[in-house]
Amino acid sequence: MEHLDDILPEWALGTLDAPARDAAERHLEGCARCRAEAARLLPVREGLTALVVPVEPPPQVLARVMEQMEGPGRLARFADRVAAFFDVTRERALEVLASLSDPSVWMPGPVGGSELLLVETGPARKAALAGILRLNPGVRYPRHLHHGREWNLVLEGGFREDDGHEVWPGEELMKTEASSHGFTALEGPACLCASLLEGVTSFEEEGLAPLG
Repeated sequence: MEHLDDILPEWALGTLDAPARDAAERHLEGCARCRAEAARLLPVREGLTALVVPVEPPPQVLARVMEQMEGPGRLARFADRVAAFFDVTRERALEVLASLSDPSVWMPGPVGGSELLLVETGPARKAALAGILRLNPGVRYPRHLHHGREWNLVLEGGFREDDGHEVWPGEELMKTEASSHGFTALEGPACLCASLLEGVTSFEEEGLAPLG
């Protein structure tokens, strides 16, 4: 079984049939990536299973739950961290996170299969290039050298560095000046990563222009 992205909402709502539920539980035991995503959905599952009498939730309730799990508001839980990351207000962070579902806000990214949303920061981050990178599943961001520090905060999906280190939603990765790495977006939802970049980065593969 691949990852459980397509059925985790049903798992959280308790609507899977018994064979599918058992298979999902077995998969979760051995898959750290899916466990991390399932942990995000547990409050919904626990809230529904806590009902004394099993009921069929009204359609509007199900719609609201699905909106929280899959709609523009699904990333609101990161609002405080994104606000601190970019040195903006919480309200502005919520606006940025909600806008990520709007195709018109994205520009082509530095590599094929990526898109970039530039973010206007607060004064504490003015010296850095700031944005949110979307990297489609399986796309590799080529190895590059940092001529300054780089900070990353994964909001959705995840990526694996060339050395095998994986970064999941809610985790941060800081790269020091003169460090280098390449990484690949994990299978599942596209990797959404808030990034701050000091100086520039130079790609170690021919045909790619520096970023910064």
